[in-house]
Amino acid sequence: MFNSNITGIDTSSSLYRITRERIPRHIKINNSMEERIKTAAADLYFLYYSNITRLANDNNNDAFLEAAREKMKKYTETPEFKRVKNYSYLNDKVSMIYSISFVKALGDEIKKAESSGRGSMDGKKAQEIIERALKESERIGDRARDVNNLLKGNNPGGKLADKKDGTLDNVLDLTDKIIKVDNSEKIITMATNLIDIMPKFTRVMKNKNNLGELGGYYKTRNILHAIPREVAMPDEIFYSKLASGFTAREKVINSEGSYYILLDKSGSMYEGTKTVWSRSVALALYRLATIKKRKYFLRFFDNKPHEVLTRPYDIINNILTVEANKGTCIECAITTAIDDIKSNRHLDTNTIIIITDGEDHVNKNQLKLMLKKYNIRLISVMINGSNDDLKNISDVYMSAALTREGAINLINVARSL
Repeated sequence: MFNSNITGIDTSSSLYRITRERIPRHIKINNSMEERIKTAAADLYFLYYSNITRLANDNNNDAFLEAAREKMKKYTETPEFKRVKNYSYLNDKVSMIYSISFVKALGDEIKKAESSGRGSMDGKKAQEIIERALKESERIGDRARDVNNLLKGNNPGGKLADKKDGTLDNVLDLTDKIIKVDNSEKIITMATNLIDIMPKFTRVMKNKNNLGELGGYYKTRNILHAIPREVAMPDEIFYSKLASGFTAREKVINSEGSYYILLDKSGSMYEGTKTVWSRSVALALYRLATIKKRKYFLRFFDNKPHEVLTRPYDIINNILTVEANKGTCIECAITTAIDDIKSNRHLDTNTIIIITDGEDHVNKNQLKLMLKKYNIRLISVMINGSNDDLKNISDVYMSAALTREGAINLINVARSL
């Protein structure tokens, strides 16, 4: 094994060796530099993860790793490194995300150098390659961290997310897909900006109930509601509590139903601004659902409704990668959503949000009756157009301003219903 460039940790320890070998499990390194790359990546991992890790002052005997030491030393003094360190400190997953992103970027740079006949990894050439790889690893790592943040937490379908959704391999796989898709980085950047402000104004509506999650404690004189230890007391304490009140567990249930997002993917939605805005909003509404603990359904539609999505990985993957094409059938989409909500009802409040630029006619009377019958509210968001039929049946009808402020306006409406 090549000599490491870091101090503050015993690089002969099992911890370092295991970390060094974890990296190839997530990304293949198919070149003669594999052992050197693993050492450089493990060093970078511990620089991200720990505050006691430092780069050695002594030169490395290996030319490539010496180039890595010099470039990493400069990199750790930059604002960019300090920004990443805010997220990676004592966070194994985030530290591994950025380290693996470095390996991926470095591997790509080495391939380019080898294919162009500039395969020497000594001195200045190695430094140039490592510098570019560090810069690119920030971009890849930032996207992967955003994906990880979207995948973690509760599944808004009403149960814990599948553990496989948020695994490191899934995060990296999804990141690899989205960095190859037009507009995906713009979508995730805008969505992240919207999500960042939501906890400041979002609250969860709950009702007291004898079922549901533990919401805290309260005082009661009803002995049947008291927690067991309150009644297992000596007589004098028991009668004192009977007079003043026992401690009881307060259980609450979510008093809100589902968000059902109908997202137009017809050919007319292909234009960049429409795609970025509509899908950023869909992602932000997904996060709003997790914050408010509401069910979340996503269904793309064009000339027909497509498969309904509830699993976090599928929601994020499809929002960021599905292409826009074909025609539009708004009535088909709304009817299907009503049928889904009817068969998956949670409580009395359910909201359909349709985002479209379609101007096709719908059966106003029939849809209006169905929405009323099942107590479903319809928010219609029109992009660059108008639709009088939709306006007639909607609880809220909005002409979308394809801006951050327009997105926040829609989110404000959604959170109030």
